[in-house]
Amino acid sequence: MRGDVLFDSDPEDPQVGVNFSARKEVSVALTGTYKAKSHLTEDGNRMFYYVALPVKHEGETVCVGYVVGHTRRITLAIIKMAKDQRLAMFAALAVALVVTVVFAQTMTRRLRRLTTAATEFARGHAPMTVKVSGRDEIGELGESVRQMAAEIGKRNRYNRNFISTIVHELKMPLTAIKGAAELLEQGAADRPETREKFLGNIRHEVERMIRMVWELTELTKLDIEVLRGQKQEVNYCECVKDIVERLEQSIDTEHAHLKVVITDKEIWTNIMPGRIEQVIFNLVDNAFRYTDTSGTVELCVEGEDGVVITSVRDNGRGISAANMPKVFDRFFTTEPKDRPADYGSGLGLAIAKSIVENHQGRIWVESESGEGTRFFFSLPVVQG
Repeated sequence: MRGDVLFDSDPEDPQVGVNFSARKEVSVALTGTYKAKSHLTEDGNRMFYYVALPVKHEGETVCVGYVVGHTRRITLAIIKMAKDQRLAMFAALAVALVVTVVFAQTMTRRLRRLTTAATEFARGHAPMTVKVSGRDEIGELGESVRQMAAEIGKRNRYNRNFISTIVHELKMPLTAIKGAAELLEQGAADRPETREKFLGNIRHEVERMIRMVWELTELTKLDIEVLRGQKQEVNYCECVKDIVERLEQSIDTEHAHLKVVITDKEIWTNIMPGRIEQVIFNLVDNAFRYTDTSGTVELCVEGEDGVVITSVRDNGRGISAANMPKVFDRFFTTEPKDRPADYGSGLGLAIAKSIVENHQGRIWVESESGEGTRFFFSLPVVQG
């Protein structure tokens, strides 16, 4: 074991016959111990590795396998990988940039269209008719804005029509008051009977206006009223019985017979008793108005699946088929506006409808001309 090279795998630089025993790793391996070392060239471009592995036979070291290698191939592979990685990164960045520009243009174009349309709508210059396509968040936003604009337009039309109707309804009693006052100024006040007549007309029209203003105030409150948290859980049948007692005490003039049919079952509902009393009073008062004193008005309460139904039936002349769809419209009345008797403002049923719907209920009417009328409203019951 002198350290002479017996075999060499490098045909270009054979080292056969050369003695490597002076190399530390070889000398250590000749003693039977594995040894390795590394060496960096002065220019720092290559790293050489020296590995000496003892080969033993029956426990004795007979030779040493000595391998020398450098990292140039690994370095070249790493350089190539880095180059390929940079090219891939630049390609990915280019593709991402193109996709981002296209996506941004698509998004911003739709947002600009939506912003322009919303601005024009807010200024009142154009309706909100633009439709933003797509199933993403911008498409959903566009659909929400379009629906909101449609609701605003609907509300604005409703407000314009409502104000126009109010102006028309207030103009009639004001005209009557003005006409009576002018006649009194022109000498009618000198005749006691005429004076009393015109003063009565003025008082009647003023009372009509006061009631109309009060009902309009109630209607406005109902439009913005938040009922949640103000309701009470009550036995509906007992509540209606109490309402009927107060109703009979408040009516001091002759009227038709009031028949009350209320089930004996306990039916619990979550309601505002004062508001429901207002509905029942409006329906019963309306029934008395159109029923002769010899007739009968029937108030009935019965339970059905998940709801309690209250109905008020009269023996009046009924409602024509043409007027049925307009019964709950504001200011609608079947009476002529110029009759001297009090025909109501046409707001009572509209108020009743708003109250019932704010209780998540439903109100409707059944009638035939000459056969009387029956109003119904249902309310959800509290499930036990």
